[in-house]
Amino acid sequence: MALLAVAALLLFTPVLDDSLEVQADPAAGYEEALRRADTLRSADGPEVADECRSRIDVQGERTAHAVVLLHGYTNCPAQFAAIADAYAAQGWSVVVPRLPGHGEADRMTRALSDISPGALVDAAEEATDIAAGLGEEVTVVGLSGGGTLTAWLASERDDVAEAVLIAPLVAPKVLPEFTVGPVSRAFRFTPDVYLWWDGEKKESLAEPPYAYPRYSLRSLGAFLAVGRAAQQPPGRTTTLGRLVVVTNENDAAVNNAGVDRVAAALTVPGVDREDLVFPAALGWRHDLVDPQGENADVLPEIYARIGPLLGLDGLSSPS
Repeated sequence: MALLAVAALLLFTPVLDDSLEVQADPAAGYEEALRRADTLRSADGPEVADECRSRIDVQGERTAHAVVLLHGYTNCPAQFAAIADAYAAQGWSVVVPRLPGHGEADRMTRALSDISPGALVDAAEEATDIAAGLGEEVTVVGLSGGGTLTAWLASERDDVAEAVLIAPLVAPKVLPEFTVGPVSRAFRFTPDVYLWWDGEKKESLAEPPYAYPRYSLRSLGAFLAVGRAAQQPPGRTTTLGRLVVVTNENDAAVNNAGVDRVAAALTVPGVDREDLVFPAALGWRHDLVDPQGENADVLPEIYARIGPLLGLDGLSSPS
């Protein structure tokens, strides 16, 4: 009985959660941001697929606006290629980091097993630090796991002026809500297990062709830990200027109740919040941005709806 009580204490309370302290170190200016951008790019070794390398677009001088685009769980920077192009064409500085363990050319890699919550927030913070040197005002946009990191940045960093959460991974559909905390904590202390996104296609899953066809329970737990941290009262000292929350009633990957909780934590007095909900009748799937993803056939329609919320009225998918 005592052992059960200890197990319950460890798994159902935050005792085992990492302390994700903000480490903001924004680039002091444009030149420093360029140097740190070069360092970020050089961190991508030969094991990283060409289309999945961290991407930084600059305009030759510090711009009024900079955007950080955070890709989804098991995907890579190529997921945001069209949106990054649109921001760059509009004169924004653009930072699209490759998250730890992601984007390797070997799509059957086990690199996800090495991911920790701290490594994820460190990567997101470094991208934000670079963006702060490239632009006067920083917007962060994230999908799925990237949306979870976006929520955490918006909660903790005063230099994030706008945040766009697109189907953030806070509570996965595969787990009953009450089990998300204890199960994800347990993933850290058990041998890692990999599961297929599609049990029939397995490694042949190629939508998109650069994303991993399977996921790791340990790395899933790392993203969920960040999601729990993002639901705490905001640590920033200023008010987030604008919050956009995009959900999809047909989403089979994330539970929208979790999205609602993390968005509610960010919706403090003074925040300008906008919500966009795609009805289930549309039949659209989880990934709402990838040019080569599961919604590629309807992406022009999706982009027409999310583009204005991103400040990209002319957003269009590649032909």
